[in-house]
Amino acid sequence: MSKNKITTITRRNIADELTSTKLWYHGRLKESDFLNRLYNLSKMPSTDYRSEYNNAYKDIQQHVDRNSDWEPDWVFTDNRFNLMHCDDLTYLRFLRETLNPAVRPQDGRTEEMVAIYNQYLAKDGYEFYKADEKSGVPIFEARLVTQGQSDLAAKAIAIKKYLDTEYVNGKIKQMNQAVHSDTDLALGTGKELLETICKSILQNKSVPIDKCWTLPQLLKATTAALDFKPKAASDPAGAEKSIKQILGGISTIVQGVAELRNAYGTGHGKAADFQKLESAYAQLYVGVVAEIALIYLATNGEIEIATS
Repeated sequence: MSKNKITTITRRNIADELTSTKLWYHGRLKESDFLNRLYNLSKMPSTDYRSEYNNAYKDIQQHVDRNSDWEPDWVFTDNRFNLMHCDDLTYLRFLRETLNPAVRPQDGRTEEMVAIYNQYLAKDGYEFYKADEKSGVPIFEARLVTQGQSDLAAKAIAIKKYLDTEYVNGKIKQMNQAVHSDTDLALGTGKELLETICKSILQNKSVPIDKCWTLPQLLKATTAALDFKPKAASDPAGAEKSIKQILGGISTIVQGVAELRNAYGTGHGKAADFQKLESAYAQLYVGVVAEIALIYLATNGEIEIATS
């Protein structure tokens, strides 16, 4: 980045907070081993004049891992890492690694560390958010704060609970990342995701799929294949009537999704002076797609991905 948004004040406050609460940045690892995950310490200089400690890795091992004769917050002011003045991406990469499940012990304090980061980073426009989940453990990433992104990230994690494959996960990530930077890609990917989910449900229900079906036709077939009839409501007939109205509304929305994608999404040639859809509307589109996907996946339950 040409200019840092994260100030030295914010970086110093985070360092002080971690030290005072004894939330050690290196987690369960030795400091030399943690830092070696981010930097090639064997190629970095030593502060020790003795030849047996002639690189940063050996230097840190001797003075921190073995003897603890440096201050607890030494890493934040060490010129070799320059954490007080490095570019924002490098600094956030360091903080992100402190939250890595391979580094952090599962002692319930990871969220406390995230809260500290976000308390101070918010002033500079950044935040850490739960981007994924592996084996029940949250995976955190950093981003510029933009309205609605937290909700999209939560929906992405929920979708993966029903349909967790490399292909689908890639589409979700691509769709969410493109909302602000490449809206036509976000629209195209959202439609592809919804198509994949419909085809996967139909395949799971052994319903033949016509390759010529449009997205609205796919959704209509998927709706017919699923059981949306309430079982325990006081007035099942009345509830079913209302649910049919909601499903009709979803069909109308999907028609709009398909038309918006055709007009502004990837997959169709555009004129040289074509203007992309504003990100606010792309965000609305992606949010709607994610919500519809969740409704249909939750009704169907866990499924295998369609292969064609």
